Amino acid sequence: MTYLTALREGAAADSMIDDLYPEEVARLARVHFTPVAVARRAAALLAPTPEHRVLDLGAGAGKLCIVGAACTGASFTGIEQRIHFVRAAMDAASRIGVSNVHFIHANILDVSWRPYDSYYLFNPFAEQMLGGIDHTLPIAPTLFGYYITEVRKRLREARPGTRVVTYHGFGGSMPKCFRLASCRRAGADELELWIKEGEERVYS
Repeated sequence: MTYLTALREGAAADSMIDDLYPEEVARLARVHFTPVAVARRAAALLAPTPEHRVLDLGAGAGKLCIVGAACTGASFTGIEQRIHFVRAAMDAASRIGVSNVHFIHANILDVSWRPYDSYYLFNPFAEQMLGGIDHTLPIAPTLFGYYITEVRKRLREARPGTRVVTYHGFGGSMPKCFRLASCRRAGADELELWIKEGEERVYS
């Protein structure tokens, strides 16, 4: 059975995918990467049709994107600041055989979110408070609040109908213009699906 078939049929174990990564990346998978079973469920919420365009904000080694692209046929794009994660993600996607997945080496705030229909957030800023995944990026508690503020701003600017799925949250509260459409236990936490219903009113 190929990697792609295993993913599509729900027969791929985490170890099967994690073994595609270099050892220094794979050892982080258990804590920092979305488990395959959770990724399959998240992908179904993010991409209810193959026409959906999904953006993973803080994609790490791309596990959510790879699983989602394989299982839904939708387009998945991951943004990640660590270049060695981006390279590992691209290599894993190539070896698995998924072509509807893309990875961008950038800060999530330096890329436009507007072209995408859905966003995925797996608590990407927790390391600012708890310590870094590695030593390749600056870590400071002040950055935590900055990122939360900027993400909420981007979410308020999103188009009505935009879907957001969080796993272990994202560190802040969703803007009032988003409705909680689903909340179900998954893996070590819950998957929450939020859908933007309209523009948020601001009173002076």
